[in-house]
Amino acid sequence: MSKAIDFLKNEWNSYSRNIQITIYVLLGFTALFAIFGIQILFWGLGYTNMNNIFNMGLWILGDLGYVALGGGAFFTGFMLYIFRVDKLQPLINSTVLIGFMCYLFTFILLVFEIGQPLRAWFGWAYPNWGSHLMPQSMLTEVIWCLTFYFMILFIELFPIILSHKVLDKIPALHYIAHYLHKLMWIMAAVGTFLSFFHQGSLGGGMWDIMYAKAAWFRPHHLYFFVAIVAATAGGTCLMMLIPKIAQWVQKKELIPKESFMKLAQISGTMFIFYFLVRVFDIYTQWTTALPLFDRSFTDIMSGSMYGWWVLVIEFAFTISAIVILNFKKFRENERVFTAGIISGVMAIVMMKFRVIMHGYSVPNFPWRPYMTYGPSIQEWALMLGSIAIMVLVYMWFAKYIPMFIQDEEHSDVQHTQ
Repeated sequence: MSKAIDFLKNEWNSYSRNIQITIYVLLGFTALFAIFGIQILFWGLGYTNMNNIFNMGLWILGDLGYVALGGGAFFTGFMLYIFRVDKLQPLINSTVLIGFMCYLFTFILLVFEIGQPLRAWFGWAYPNWGSHLMPQSMLTEVIWCLTFYFMILFIELFPIILSHKVLDKIPALHYIAHYLHKLMWIMAAVGTFLSFFHQGSLGGGMWDIMYAKAAWFRPHHLYFFVAIVAATAGGTCLMMLIPKIAQWVQKKELIPKESFMKLAQISGTMFIFYFLVRVFDIYTQWTTALPLFDRSFTDIMSGSMYGWWVLVIEFAFTISAIVILNFKKFRENERVFTAGIISGVMAIVMMKFRVIMHGYSVPNFPWRPYMTYGPSIQEWALMLGSIAIMVLVYMWFAKYIPMFIQDEEHSDVQHTQ
């Protein structure tokens, strides 16, 4: 017991003062996550500000955001293992961990969303598909895709954990890790296939089939493809941003610059496609979808509190990412490059924010008022707490697991004795 206490003391003292303060803050948000999570699970959704108009809490933005940005993990793996873009190899361990945590917390937040945890299995067992069954549940397809996707991410993460110095010395575990590495191309291919399906369904298809909602309905269902391209563009930016922050914290190079530059080129190209399909989507909504409701684009944008300003910010971030990531002189400038990948992440976050907040705020009937939403303290705690836990997990992996090829200071055997 005394050895364990001494180990914890030495471990804590090894951090700088700023890191210690950061950990205190993250642990505080983690505690709030646990407290308010128990409160909602045992006493119900009455502690949220959800209502018959906004029937999903703040964390639905986390669900959609985590899924979209986490999808960049599979796209990065797909480019590495299928298209053999070997310069992405130094990023892959970090990428897998980020994707794993994004999907893990998508499931966790969904548990709070459904209100009745004991009925969580209904999503797998009751698809409501078949003749004369309405409405049919797209959530079943989403849940099954998420399940298989998460399982694949776990398989990809497992050999990374086994590469710890202590575990790697065990012959059986070393062999398992080595064998799983050989299967990664299969995991990348299957994962990307599943990712495209549920990115489109959860991110786009689940919304654009709602023919009673003027802000969501798309007769052409192009939003399905908008969500897929958004995940490949913004998700890859997140895969660069997190290790970039890790480099600043550790004050050393963890990922070769050429790896960042290669993924930035790929992300920049995907942002061009995203911009084009997004503009076409808005154009067809303006000219085709909204006239079906006898509504105009300017009316729903001007009436909603989440209208023009959200769309302008989304496109500002998108254009910024396109310019910075596609021009070499901007990419190679450290500060400008960082601004570019932050812009890429924020472009997708704002797009998801607009889908949720703007979509719910626009009334079904033109004579009804536009609505606004203010999340409760419980919703904020669960949302921010989930991010805090992910940061703490990433910090632990970065310290003890060989996440970065350039980083040789991991898993010291003497440190665990």
